[in-house]
Amino acid sequence: MKFAKDAVCLVFVIMKNMKISPYNPSTDYEQVAALYRLPNSFGGQFDDARDTKARLDGLVTRKPNTILVAERGERIVGTVTLFEDGRSAWLYRFAIQPDGEQEIAAALWSEAKRVMKELGHTQVLVYAPAGDEHFLKRYTSLGFIKGGDYTAYWQDLDPLS
Repeated sequence: MKFAKDAVCLVFVIMKNMKISPYNPSTDYEQVAALYRLPNSFGGQFDDARDTKARLDGLVTRKPNTILVAERGERIVGTVTLFEDGRSAWLYRFAIQPDGEQEIAAALWSEAKRVMKELGHTQVLVYAPAGDEHFLKRYTSLGFIKGGDYTAYWQDLDPLS
C-alpha cells in the first residue's frame, strides 16, 4: 500500500465497546495467530511460512495499516489484512471469532473499505472456501457478490543457495 510513513489509520469506536485499529507488533501477534488457527474463524488456515510474527511485523513495518484488528477490551476478536498493489485490492486473513461474527465483520469491513477507497480502489476481492455456506452468508451480508469457484495453486520455493 502507498501510505505516508506517518499515516495513521482511523481508530473508531463501534457498538459494544469495539474498536478497530492497526495491528500492534508489540502486543497483538499471539491473539491474531490464535484467530488464524480457529477452524471456524475463516477456514483455520494458519500457515507456518506466511503467518509468523516476523512476517506480520515486517508487513506492517513496510506498509503501515495493512493489518487491522477489532478489539473488545483487551481481547482481539477479529482481524483482516489489506493487500493492495495499485491494480487490485484484496482482503486476506479475514479471521473473526464466532461470537458476534457479523457485527465484528461489518466493523472491520467498514474500515477496510474506507482505506481502500482512500487508495482509489472501486472494487475489493476476498477469498472464501468454496461451497461453505457460512462464508457465503458472511460475505453476501456485507454486500459482496459471489464469483466462480476457483482453486488456488502453490509451490514451495527452495531457499536460495
